[in-house]
Amino acid sequence: MRVAIGQLWFETDGFNPLKTTLKDFEAMGIFYGDEILNRFRGIGELGGFIKAAEEEDVELAPTMRACAWPGGYIDREAHHFLRSRFLEELRRVGKIDGILLSLHGAMSAEDEYDVEGALLEDIRKEWGWEIPISVAFDHHGNITNRIIKCVNALTAYHTEPHVDLLETGYKAAKILFATIRGEVKPVIRWRKLPMIAMGDLRVPEGPLGEFFKKAEEYEERDDVLSVSIFPENPYVDSPELGWSVVAVTDDDPELAQRIADELARGIWEKRHEFLPRKEPSPAEAVELALKIEGGPVVLSDWSDATNSGAPGDSTAILIELLKRRDKLRGKALLTIVDPEAVEECVKAGVGKTITLEVGGKIGTIWNKPVKVTGVVRRIADGKFVVEGPSMKGFVGDMGRTAVLEVGNINIVLCEKRAPGHDPALYRSVGLEPREAKIVVVKSPMSFRAAYEPFAKRIIIVHGPGAASPHLETFEYKNLRRPLFPLDPDADFKI
Repeated sequence: MRVAIGQLWFETDGFNPLKTTLKDFEAMGIFYGDEILNRFRGIGELGGFIKAAEEEDVELAPTMRACAWPGGYIDREAHHFLRSRFLEELRRVGKIDGILLSLHGAMSAEDEYDVEGALLEDIRKEWGWEIPISVAFDHHGNITNRIIKCVNALTAYHTEPHVDLLETGYKAAKILFATIRGEVKPVIRWRKLPMIAMGDLRVPEGPLGEFFKKAEEYEERDDVLSVSIFPENPYVDSPELGWSVVAVTDDDPELAQRIADELARGIWEKRHEFLPRKEPSPAEAVELALKIEGGPVVLSDWSDATNSGAPGDSTAILIELLKRRDKLRGKALLTIVDPEAVEECVKAGVGKTITLEVGGKIGTIWNKPVKVTGVVRRIADGKFVVEGPSMKGFVGDMGRTAVLEVGNINIVLCEKRAPGHDPALYRSVGLEPREAKIVVVKSPMSFRAAYEPFAKRIIIVHGPGAASPHLETFEYKNLRRPLFPLDPDADFKI
């Protein structure tokens, strides 16, 4: 048995004004052929593919791995390159018995809202409908009609924060291998819900947990291959935007549809539980953090989360820290994406005192630059490896990075967005989160896996930004309405 594997992974925030280019993919690495097997053993979905193949003595034919950290729409040039090169690499591997892919599901370009669906269509047009395709998805993927039509099986993460990437890839691989051997005949049925929401989506702790538990109970049946719930990324302005439930059974379409419908109904009935709660503003959050004894107090800058594709240049929390720096007992750590400020720090050099404006130069709708005076404490290349458990082993690349010390406030200025959820970001520039009073993370959920074990307190902050959970603040143009909660009276019938 010979199986082609590949990965195209990117999550779009259509409200980030910066386009994502090929350089952004190159920053996280574009790999081909056997280099994929050498680099990603034990890491992510690709690691799951490799593990399953080694157990069953399956020959893997690696094609292409291209990932970029979440951001604005992919520009036309990068989109064309990624699709055409992926198909070229798939042709290069020659004769295969199946195709195994890792895709995000929320990959959108300025000229195509459903990049993954379009790629899968391309594959089907050239390789036909006889060859089986199995895909591992992020559960924030926006599942579309083209995706469902083109794949034989799919599965997605069952955790939030995501700590089951390898397991998801392993499951997708096992389904494909069994399909090729003729041991199972996967059929897919799904249900799309007229809803988008971005509240407490933790799994298993949050209100979604009970539905993922039911999904896992179904998967214990011999005739159920996979059950996936997609509380998708709501920051893609797509005509097919909406939550989905997808069930894959062994040659039982009625069972698959019944499972998808049952879970979809239950989720819809509890839809109000998935709306964002009222959380502290930046001012309220900083004031609260300063009153808490000890630390670290972790502030989740949800609305500017680089993990959700926001620009990462918000100054909202920085402004409030500066106002209260006399009350700050201990260090505060935060990151700001600002290539211009980094350049000024590099020119000044380590140990120099410098006055400059930081942040607020990308997400200008929500933020403005702030003038600060501080000491350049460190210049670094911005590269680090995520310690995990969420996305363990992934390589982060902030570009050139400078640590600017403004009193007790340590601002990590970087050229590019990077994984904002992992302490390795700060440790890579000589800052230890465990020793800080306040740590700002650019992540709404994933940070919990790494920070909860040692955080004194976690405070979710709702400020302005391109990843705000308050979706009514965005100007969508392409959605099919009605859609809850934008339309409170939206109805759902099966």
